[in-house]
This record gives sequence, C-alpha cells and structure tokens, in this order.
Amino acid sequence: MRSASISSRATPESTLEPGIPKVVVPESAQPWPSPAYAWYVVVLLTLAYGFAILDRVAISLLVQPIKADLHISDTEIGLLQGLAFAICYTTFGIVLGYLVDRWRRGRLLALGVLVWSAATLCCGLANSFRTLFMARIGVGIGEASVTPASSSLIADYFPPEGRPKAYSVFLLGSSVGTGLSYLVGGLAIATASFLQVNAVGWVAVLKTWQITFFLVGLPGIAIAALVALTIREPMRRGRLSAAPPDWNAALKFVASKWRAYATLVSAVVINVIAIYASIAWNATLFIRVHGWSAIKVAAVFGLYNVPLGVAGALGAGWMMAALQKRGRSDGPLVVTLMHALAVCVSGTAMALTENPVVALALYAPYCLSSTWSYSAALTGLNQITPNQLRGQVTAFYTLATGLVSLSLGSASVGLLSDMVFHGPTGLAQSLACVFAFSGVASIVVITIGWSAYTGVASGSGVSREAA
Repeated sequence: MRSASISSRATPESTLEPGIPKVVVPESAQPWPSPAYAWYVVVLLTLAYGFAILDRVAISLLVQPIKADLHISDTEIGLLQGLAFAICYTTFGIVLGYLVDRWRRGRLLALGVLVWSAATLCCGLANSFRTLFMARIGVGIGEASVTPASSSLIADYFPPEGRPKAYSVFLLGSSVGTGLSYLVGGLAIATASFLQVNAVGWVAVLKTWQITFFLVGLPGIAIAALVALTIREPMRRGRLSAAPPDWNAALKFVASKWRAYATLVSAVVINVIAIYASIAWNATLFIRVHGWSAIKVAAVFGLYNVPLGVAGALGAGWMMAALQKRGRSDGPLVVTLMHALAVCVSGTAMALTENPVVALALYAPYCLSSTWSYSAALTGLNQITPNQLRGQVTAFYTLATGLVSLSLGSASVGLLSDMVFHGPTGLAQSLACVFAFSGVASIVVITIGWSAYTGVASGSGVSREAA
C-alpha cells in the first residue's frame, strides 16, 4: 500500500519535522515529463559530468612533466589535485545548492560548465605552482554546480522508481567518463606534442602539458551552450510548502534524521577518499613504478575503464531498483558496502603487486565498483529528502566529499610518498595504505549505522512520492 505523499496531501501537524513549514501545498496532476526527453537530459548531464572528470584525469597524466617544469614535489601535486580544487568546490557547492532550490537549474549548470572550462584554459597559461593553484581553484568553482543541479533535475524528471537507473546513467559520466578521459587525454597529449614541435608563434613557446589543458578546456564552451539552450526547467515535485525552506529549516530537517544522514554520507565520503586517490595517482603509479609512458597508460586505462565503467554504473542502479521492488529500503547501503569491500581488497592488492598485468587484473573489481558510492549517495539522499531541500542537502554532501575526500585523497598519497615511503615503490605503498584505510573505515561506519538509515528510509514518505 502506498504511503501518503508529503507532496500530495495535508500532513498532520504532529508528523512534521522540526523547523519545516506546516503548510503543505498539494501537487498538481501534471504528468511526468516525456521519458524520451527526460533521458535526453540525463545524457546531456552525463556528458557535462564526463568533461568535468576529463579535467581531473588530464592533470593526473601530466604529473611528471608538470613536476619537472614547475619544480614541485608530490605533496604540491597532491595539493593541486586536491586542496586547490576542493577549496571552492566545497564552499561554492553550498551556495550553489541553495541556488539550485530557487533558480533555473539548467542555466545555473551551464554557467558552471562555462566557468570551469575557462579556468581549465587558464591552467594552460600557468607558469608556476601559485598560478596553477589559482586556476585549479577556478575549476573547482565551476564544477561545484554539477552534482547539486543534476541531482535535483533528475529527481523532477523521473518518478521515484525510475531514479536509481537515471542516476546510474548520469554517473556513467564518472565511470565511462574516466575511461574516455584517459583516451581523450592521451590523444590531447599526443596532439599537444605535435603542436609543440610544429607550431609557430605563441603556441610554440608553450609546454606540451600547457597545450593539453587548452585542448581539454575548449569543448566545455560548446557543452555550456547546449545545456543553456536545450534543458527545460521541470516542475518541482515533492515540495513541502509554497516557499523554499531557508538554511535553518534544512539544518533542522537533517538534524532530526542525523544518524541516517551521517551513516550514508560518512560511508560514501570515506570510500570516495580512495576514488580521488586513484584518479590522482593511478596513472603515475604505472608510469613511475611499472615504467609505462603517459600515452600507453592513457590508451590502456581508457580501453579498460569504458566497458567496466558501463557495467558498474548501470549495475548499481539496477541493483538498487531491484532491491526497492522487493520492498527493501537499504539498497544504497548494500551498494556502498560492496564498494568498500572492493576498495579494501582489490584496490590494496592492485597497488602492491609488482607485475603490471596482475595489477590490471586486480584493478577490475575496483574499477567496476568505482561509481557505486556516488550512485548510492544520490539515490539515498533523494530517498529521504523532500524536493525543496534536495539541492541544499546534496550541497552538504558535496561539501563533505570536497573537504574530506577530495582534499585527503590526493594529498595524503603525495604526503606519504614524500615523508614516509621513499624509493621506487614508495608511491605504491602510499596508495595501498589509503585504499586499506578507506575500505575498512567505511565498512565499520556502515555496520554501526545500518539500522538508523533503514529505519528512516523505510518510513519515508519522500521515497514513495505519488507518481
């Protein structure tokens, strides 16, 4: 039997959450958007997300030449890939989450794509650690719009039972996007090398890695225009009141269910530490430890990641949808737990093996599950959060992943490599430590908080909105 939707009928005052307005506005009978157009929007959002990932993968392929030209350490490289990006990715994420609940989300996302593309072009003009650090901050400002805007749009384009699959396809931008980004990044490096040798004028004085940033940043301008011109603003569903709640209401709502939110977000954040460590350093691991070239890493990783990324991203959504059909509300935690196990076992073994072929084989389960925590977070948060708080709650999640996962994932590996593990295999040992810690810590958090999350999710009217 379907529970009463908080968005479709009056709710007794005694059941309202603290700090949430007590006037509930009935939803109109307007049908959901056309499935064909809704999936078009998802594909476009996936494309935008994929280009955001391309920026992160590109710099990981350029670690060695950037270090040599700018005379910087592994720790500083870790800061460029972590803290520099996270500073504004997190702080602006909160502001953008607030705006997502109030403004036209497509235009807000288009502006974000334009900003990060321009900042990526600026990375190509950097001639010092400081200038590259500032450009990376700009990239973080723009990319902070992706998750809150996309998550909120998908929730209003699809009924609850269709969202897990939609979010999984969206997260192909991360998994398949990573694979394609290696291929595109490798092609950009090869093209940049050709231009650096054969170009004249100002291009001829640029380094290969600087030209690569130009090639990576330019397509984002076209994507920004496509997002602005073709994404229509959908009707907001599952609203609590006629006016959007303020920050105080959002905080009180989350506080009233803090154990559920803390379990899901903490477990995901810890898993994502390993993801950012992998994005930042896996390419360098194969270059530095196994002696591969950047172009070989790009080609192999690209061809390897695409099929595994497709299977993994779609598999997580279908898995959660299947569990939901069986009446289980713990799908997001099941998927997050499986990801933690893959990080702990497969990721750690991959980093420590001395044979690159064996390392690639061990990388398979890790790669297959690489987007599972992201998919679980977006599905789970929208499962227990009403419409008018989704942008803000997703922004809180983005803040946590930025401050903890993004900052620690890349920087911790660089710091361990410089300060603790020295020699040719130091990077491998540093990565292994981060993978092992992330997997074990996430499993502990999930075990402790499982009942708290399922108690809220199983009784949430939000998760069973009227379609």
